[in-house]
Amino acid sequence: MIRNTFKNFANLKFAILLLLIISIFSSIGSLIEQNRGIEFYQNNYTNRIFGLPLWKPIVLLGLDDIYNTWWFLFILFLFGFSLVCCTFIQQLPTLNFSRKFFFYKRANQFNKLEFKVKKTKIFQSRLNSHLLKGNYSIFQQYNTLYAYKGLISRIGPIVVHLSILVVLLGSTLGSLTGFNSQEFVPKTELFHIQNIIRTGNFSLVDPTAFRINDFWSTYKKSGEIKQFYSDISILNGKGLEINRKTISVNNPLISHDLTFYQTDWGIVGLRFKLLNTKFINSTLLQLPLSKIRDSNQKLWMSWLPFTKKNGLIIIIKDGRGQVQIYNKEGKFQNTLNFGETIFNMNNIIITLLDCITSTGIQIKVDPGINLIYFGFFFLILSSLISYTSFSEIWLLNIKKNTQHMFGGRTNRSKISFKIELVKLKQLFNDNTI
Repeated sequence: MIRNTFKNFANLKFAILLLLIISIFSSIGSLIEQNRGIEFYQNNYTNRIFGLPLWKPIVLLGLDDIYNTWWFLFILFLFGFSLVCCTFIQQLPTLNFSRKFFFYKRANQFNKLEFKVKKTKIFQSRLNSHLLKGNYSIFQQYNTLYAYKGLISRIGPIVVHLSILVVLLGSTLGSLTGFNSQEFVPKTELFHIQNIIRTGNFSLVDPTAFRINDFWSTYKKSGEIKQFYSDISILNGKGLEINRKTISVNNPLISHDLTFYQTDWGIVGLRFKLLNTKFINSTLLQLPLSKIRDSNQKLWMSWLPFTKKNGLIIIIKDGRGQVQIYNKEGKFQNTLNFGETIFNMNNIIITLLDCITSTGIQIKVDPGINLIYFGFFFLILSSLISYTSFSEIWLLNIKKNTQHMFGGRTNRSKISFKIELVKLKQLFNDNTI
């Protein structure tokens, strides 16, 4: 009963069904944004299905985090278990059987071969010489001969299964022990991993401290951002720098299991100097900025107060050093660059000193990524090995040196194999294949 159960798991149809289910849910995971806050799904999936807002079944079934749900991991486990059963019940016995040499001792055994030569006188010494040149392994016994080549192709499917298992193991390990964090950090500031957006059940967050030494952007002639950069340092427990790199989009910093990606940028504040000409005193002011939502471009806004009822609206769209100033009614007043000064109706001289930019850093920990790369490498290699042909040739001497039966078979490249047998036929003195 146990063996029959394992055979059912090793069934090809069952494995294909599991692979189809995995593909369907993986496709759903590509269509539905993963690892977003519940507010995102409430705002974007408002259509109703069976009277319920669409976001509710998405969150309830775990479709917002498919690859880390228990049921998806269980399907991966079943698929891996099916591959293990197939390897031990089918592939290994097939390999063991292929390693054994066996001889055809009756003429009717050649009838099942697709390629064969009948009633032919064969010079066996010449045949053996050509088979050896063709990389065949030859075994002889009395009046019969068996030769084969391409045994490595029988190893290919086994390595394919093992490679897939390694990939599944790596992805499961990353799901259970990895995490993603998204941090927005002003330049020159120290930070720790805090804003975790996805974590596995067995994840351990690294307490290491990091520092953003600098952040800057480069621009196209049109004024659009071409690339943005962050200079990051990794610090030890004593605050000493142990690693440093300037990262950009598609150029991350990799340190042990930590990978730092440049993902976004922002502006968190503006620094002004206010000079009151009436009282001849100056004030340094740092204004926080709020990002304007529902905009096709990045815009930040702040309010510069002079009195309880009077002030200026400040708007900035990038870190190049230019702000736009509006009055409280929203009427455009002036444009101000870094270091420039303007006069205000309240006898206040306003000087724009600097803007405080922040960088968006995604920190990813995936302990299983090396296993995944390792598995895919051997998956490609083993797939190529699997396309090697396994060819077998038999020879039976029916009557001493007067009548022979000769034939062969292969699992792939049958046309090339038939051409090979035609060349061998030229060694014989008569009859057909």
